[in-house]
Amino acid sequence: MVKPRLVILNSNYPSDENPYGDVFVHSRLKYYQEVFDVVVLGYRPMDATTNYVFDGISVFNYSSKTEYVNAIKMNKPDIIGIHFVGGWLYDAFLKDNKIPVIIWVHGEEALGWYRRLYNYGLKTIKSFGIFAVKNMFQLYHLRRIINHSNKTGDIKFIFVSAWMKRITETDTFSKINYFDVIPNPIDTDLFNYVPKTEEQSKKVLLIRSFQTNKYANDIAAEAILLLSRKKIFQELTFDLYGKGKLFNKLTDPLKDFSNVHLHNHYISNKDIPTVHKQYGIFLCPTRQDAQGVSMCEAMSSGLIPITSDNTAIPEFVEHLTSGMLTNNAEEIANSIEQLALDYELYKKISAQASERIKIKSGHKFVVEKEINLLVNTIAK
Repeated sequence: MVKPRLVILNSNYPSDENPYGDVFVHSRLKYYQEVFDVVVLGYRPMDATTNYVFDGISVFNYSSKTEYVNAIKMNKPDIIGIHFVGGWLYDAFLKDNKIPVIIWVHGEEALGWYRRLYNYGLKTIKSFGIFAVKNMFQLYHLRRIINHSNKTGDIKFIFVSAWMKRITETDTFSKINYFDVIPNPIDTDLFNYVPKTEEQSKKVLLIRSFQTNKYANDIAAEAILLLSRKKIFQELTFDLYGKGKLFNKLTDPLKDFSNVHLHNHYISNKDIPTVHKQYGIFLCPTRQDAQGVSMCEAMSSGLIPITSDNTAIPEFVEHLTSGMLTNNAEEIANSIEQLALDYELYKKISAQASERIKIKSGHKFVVEKEINLLVNTIAK
C-alpha cells in the first residue's frame, strides 16, 4: 500500500550539527512515518543547500526561495504541514495552492513586537526597530493567510495552547475559523515517571537558554539568593545548565555557594531523561511560553515545576496539584522551601505532575490525534 506523501516545512529541523533545533517537530514525525511518506523541507537563506537524514527523516534545505517553493511542488505532496510559517510564503506559494495545508503555530511567528519588549533596552534600539518592522510584515501576511483559511477551508491551524490561539487572533486582528488546540507531544515512555526519594526532593535542576530574557533566569537566580538566607538552604542543591550571552552576568552572584553548581553548557537531548532521574524540582520561571516543552518533559519524569503564573503555563500546571505557579522570586523561594519541608506533599504533587502531562500532552494521545486530523483532511 502506498503511503500518502506528507511534506513538512520547517527551517530549523534538528541535525547532528544542530541537535537543539526544533526537536518537538521531530518528536512527532518519527511516529508519522508509520502512516505517511514524510519529507522535511527547510528554507535557510544564510546557509548553503544541505541535505541529510536525521533519525530516519529525510531533510532538504534551500537557500533560495524559488528553489524552496519549487521543491514543495516537485515533491507532489498529498498534504503539507508547516511549523513556524513565514508570512512571505503566502504570495510565493499558499495563495494559489490547492493542496490541503495544516499550520502549527508555536509562538514567535504570531506574536506582536510589543510582547517581546523584555528582550530590548536603550542599547538595542536599532535592532529593536528592525525587529518591529519585520514583525509587522510577518503579522500582516499571517492575517492574509488566516483570511484565506476562513474563505476556503484549505488551510487549518493547530495551536499548542488556547493562549496561543487567543493571542494570535488578537495580534493579527483576526478570527480563526478552522483550528484545533493540540499541545506538542511529550514522550512519556522516554520521560518516564520514577518516584522520587526525599533526598531528590531537595535537588533543584534548571536547564535553560541564557541567550534572552524570555526564560526569566534572572528571577531564578534572585530566588536562589533569597533562599540562601533561609535555614533550609544548606539542605538544598542546585544545578544550573545553560548557555548564552547572559549566563555569566546572571550566575555570577551564585558562584560562591558550595551547593550551587553552574554548568555553562547544554545537556544533550538523549541525556536529559537520565539527568531528570537525579533531581526532584525543575526550576523554570518564564516571561512568556506557548507551552513550555522542557517543563512538560520534566513533569513527565516526576519533577515538580516551579514556574510562572502567566501566558499558557496555567493550561499545563495547576498550582499545588501538578506544580507551583509563582509571580516573583520570593514566591519561587517560598515554594521550594515548602516542598523541601513537606515530603508527603512533595510525593503527591510529583506523581500528579507526571499524570497530568500523560493525559494532557502524552505522545500517544497527541500523535494519534494529529495523524487522524491529517488523514481526515486528505480524505476531504
